Amino acid sequence: MRKNRSIDKNIYLWNNFDKFIMVPTLLILLFGIISISSITQHLNGKFYFSSNLLLKKHLIFCIIGIVIMSSIPKLSLKNLIFFSFFLFALSIILSLVAIIFFPETKGANRWINFFNISFQPSELLKPSFIIISAVLLGRYKSKNDYSFILNILLLILTSSLLIFQPDFGMFILISAVWVIQVFSANIKIKIIIPIILSFVFVFLLCFFSLEHVRFRIMNFLFSDIGDNYQISKSINSFIEGGLFGKGIGEGSVAKNLPDVHSDFIFALIGEEMGGFFALLILSLYFIVYLRAQIISQRSNNFFIVTALTGLSNILIFQVIINVSSSLNIIPTKGMTLPFISYGGSSFISSSIIIGFLLLLIKEEKNA
Repeated sequence: MRKNRSIDKNIYLWNNFDKFIMVPTLLILLFGIISISSITQHLNGKFYFSSNLLLKKHLIFCIIGIVIMSSIPKLSLKNLIFFSFFLFALSIILSLVAIIFFPETKGANRWINFFNISFQPSELLKPSFIIISAVLLGRYKSKNDYSFILNILLLILTSSLLIFQPDFGMFILISAVWVIQVFSANIKIKIIIPIILSFVFVFLLCFFSLEHVRFRIMNFLFSDIGDNYQISKSINSFIEGGLFGKGIGEGSVAKNLPDVHSDFIFALIGEEMGGFFALLILSLYFIVYLRAQIISQRSNNFFIVTALTGLSNILIFQVIINVSSSLNIIPTKGMTLPFISYGGSSFISSSIIIGFLLLLIKEEKNA
């Protein structure tokens, strides 16, 4: 009897998940496992742990991610908001701890290291800040109080931490998504223009004051500046892969990339799986994005509209940035491909985003 109740409960939970979000996400996760397992043997000796452990850790992240995506939709909207404020406060505190107390890694103070585990707390800013912004924008629209000013102050706090780390790419990502949220809230244009000009000013300030930002942009604009080894190898990977690829584990060009397991994993997919499967994977991301956008257009709940808009945009923008960097469409940026690249912090953040999307869509359907 208990077993039947447990089965019925699991069926009920599965039926409550939006299939247009969950199924594509699980398929993307599967492609990630295949890609990481292909890379595993090539990375042998490049880390202080065995390459098999790399795959095992990725599988653990997958399990944790599925648990997160399955658990969050059980929350109420009220608890979602409380959880987001807690997550935001925690990520701010831990980001400060990373900047002040932990040494630089690859020229940045983004990571907290303990017991051979690295964690990037700023990743948690992405989903939590989007929800908080949706709450504050909704309050401003209904009460016309100081909520919008508080939202701007939280954005300034978030942006300052990201620039000091420095993580210019995530600063651009969060800021761009926030501006789109503000546009979707129909805030007066006379308020939006100074905000956009402020972003332009901060961008120029970062360009002239942060050497690595200036170098990457100049290297992209003028190919004779700096070393283009990774980009050249990445482009060659797609050329070598053709339409249907060389086969899983048969790639040779992409595996010479130092960051093939993270930032340049899409190059490996292009070489081993080919252009067909690369486009298929991109289409899975866009199904998730379009589903969230369609539900947001149907909703009469302002909070759900702005939250769905922000969460789906931050997910798809991260995909676009990663893929565009691999194809040399934009300057290179150390940003992972959600659910495919190796990296626990990013995996957990992406899982929270999907969990939030599932919860918001469930609430909209039940409204």
